[in-house]
Amino acid sequence: MSYLHLKVPPTRDIRLRPCNAYGGNLENLVCGQKEGCLSNNGRTFAQTTGCQLTLAMGMAASIPNTVVIYHGPVGCGAGSLGLAGQSKMSQQARGNDDAVGRVWMSTNLSEVDIVSGGEKKLEAAILEAERRFRPHAIFIGNTCVPAIIGDDIDNVATRLQDRVNARIIPLHCEGFKTRFVATAYDIVYHGILRYLLGNQHDRKPIIEDEAAQIAYELRRKKTVNLLNVGSMGYVDEVELVRLLNAIGLEANVYPCFTSPEKFVKVKDAALSISICATHDDYFVEHLKEHYGVPYVLNTIPIGTDNVRLWLLDVADFFGIREEALKVIAAEEAELNKALEPLRKSFVGKTAFVSTGEIRAGAQACMLENDLGIKVVGIRAHHYDEFGEIVFENFKDRDDVTINVAANQPFEQVNLLRRLKPDLYLGHGNSNVWAAKQGVPVLPIYGPNNSYLGYKGIFEVASRLERILSNPRWYNTLGETTQLPYKESWYEQDPYLYIRQTTEAA
Repeated sequence: MSYLHLKVPPTRDIRLRPCNAYGGNLENLVCGQKEGCLSNNGRTFAQTTGCQLTLAMGMAASIPNTVVIYHGPVGCGAGSLGLAGQSKMSQQARGNDDAVGRVWMSTNLSEVDIVSGGEKKLEAAILEAERRFRPHAIFIGNTCVPAIIGDDIDNVATRLQDRVNARIIPLHCEGFKTRFVATAYDIVYHGILRYLLGNQHDRKPIIEDEAAQIAYELRRKKTVNLLNVGSMGYVDEVELVRLLNAIGLEANVYPCFTSPEKFVKVKDAALSISICATHDDYFVEHLKEHYGVPYVLNTIPIGTDNVRLWLLDVADFFGIREEALKVIAAEEAELNKALEPLRKSFVGKTAFVSTGEIRAGAQACMLENDLGIKVVGIRAHHYDEFGEIVFENFKDRDDVTINVAANQPFEQVNLLRRLKPDLYLGHGNSNVWAAKQGVPVLPIYGPNNSYLGYKGIFEVASRLERILSNPRWYNTLGETTQLPYKESWYEQDPYLYIRQTTEAA
């Protein structure tokens, strides 16, 4: 798989050939993906989508002791303005008392720079970042404009590396290069692997004392890399570390909110444990290839079925399945007792789930299997080979509508009008549209809330019960808000503008 000899990793359009435009049932989606005939799907009309630059720089900026430089017009960094406080609180929650929040700069390219080139401004920004902040690493996010005019950010980084102490990490995250914003994760991991770990291939800890060496090796055999994501609060990390500790394992958490100087330890773990294949497959494959660190990548620990699968996958690697089964039995017994009074509120209720592929499938399973809420629709940002396991429960369900769309609110409002769910569980801006239709909303990401593990199941259930007990705010919003869509659109097929292919590319 290795792409580390390349300055720029391949986009997911090429590497995984996923689908980002689909409407129908799950069986046709799974079969179409396997046959490769959905990767060319598109839309004759598209309303909105995401940009991989925003996602990549958000992930990079979550790493403490770093500076991110947006190389482009100043507006490309506007998304960082509202996230500085969240970044600081997230770092403080993880014990970084010296956190200063998100530190970012912009080269602020003008019309003149677009003609004459922006490399000199980038050089000045790198040197200024080193002088003012003394970071451990400097991430350069290349935006669309310098990519089009031909600025060579890799050459700039190479020329300046000997003049600064920080590791300079170029990130080629131009938004126009891919239809799939999740390519951003590969971009950031590519930079980490090339520039933070790339010169560490042969480095081993120096331990002169024999007893200490033995202790180190024993600890290493029980130490795992727990890979987190930006949309994951510290409370979820605590819950997953608790479960891993319960079966006798130690966990180091990467990459978000972890200082870059600690990244060298990832190659010394016995196992890498992902909670999201969409986020981590590029990283874990390279860790295995270059450092011999195997990995677990099957699912995300949301809902009892997927928590059980996730924990047993880990336990089977270490040969401790029996210990894990005891932990699972005790946790599920306690959880079921706590959920019993809440389930009464969910009888006859329906839900629509909209988020990233892996989370959408697992969240839908949790609603049905743990809470008894019928899922009537699932909307994933994209779909690829990693979705089959988490969508397993719905493969024979013709009564569940499957929509693959990155945003595209015009499709969503049509679907919600038709399906009339009692609840909407969503991620990002899609929540606003559901709320304006009068559908009670539970955001499936909040840095101070639990979603993963057994604690996450109970907290989601508790919050859903509270929402259902008093949905008046959403009812009023739906009654008083006029959406910008004509009645004629609601009468149309919601997938009218999806261009579906039937042949493999």
